[in-house]
Order: sequence, then C-alpha cells, then structure tokens
Amino acid sequence: MQREVMRLPWFELIRRTLMKEGNVSEAVANEVSWRVLQFFGNSDEIIDNLLDAEDRRLFYFLQDLHVLKTHWEETQLLSGLNWRIFYWNLDQRGMEKVIWSEQVKPQGDIYLGLPDDAWKCHCSPS
Repeated sequence: MQREVMRLPWFELIRRTLMKEGNVSEAVANEVSWRVLQFFGNSDEIIDNLLDAEDRRLFYFLQDLHVLKTHWEETQLLSGLNWRIFYWNLDQRGMEKVIWSEQVKPQGDIYLGLPDDAWKCHCSPS
C-alpha cells in the first residue's frame, strides 16, 4: 500500500512529532505546539535574541526531537569585530521523517536466530 504524502500544518507537524518522538501526552504536545508557534507567527524562522533562558532550553529540547534546527550568520561590524546572529527554524523535513517513519522494534533476541556455525571461530591461528 503506497502512503499518500500530505502537507500538514505546522501545529499538527509539531504536535505529532512531540507525541511520537518525545513520547508526551496529547495535552502537553498541544500546549508546547502553541507556545512554539507564538514565537514563529507566520514565519518558519526567528532570531535567537527573542528567547529567554527558559524558552531557549525548550528550543534545545525541541531541536533534539527534530522539531527545530538552528543556523547562524556572521557579519563584520564597523569596528572590525565579527558578530554572529543565531536563528531558529522549524524543521519541516525532520518532523516529517519522524512522523512518517515506521519504527522497527526487534522481535526477541536477534542472536537466537543465528545458525550454530555462526558461533564458530573462522579466524586462522597466529
């Protein structure tokens, strides 16, 4: 059966990713999704300076779950110093990979299915 690829809205992408990858309840996923989208508004990118320490911790957690990603730009000031500007982006591709991937769980002990000769040493004596 071929899976139909569909484009989900940001809220739904974030919510489903949090529930699948973060193993959080639907209520928590809804709350976090709305909180994140309040920062982004109609954009998929924000500047890091908007965040306080608590929000930044949340964003790093969301980066680990493939909800967000970062990048930075470097520019030279008139004084000659380099200045880095950090940005956060919604990671659409990362979230879609999490949502649409099927996690394969091992069925029992994988070693039990090996033949007996797999346990023999096939190395030459030194």
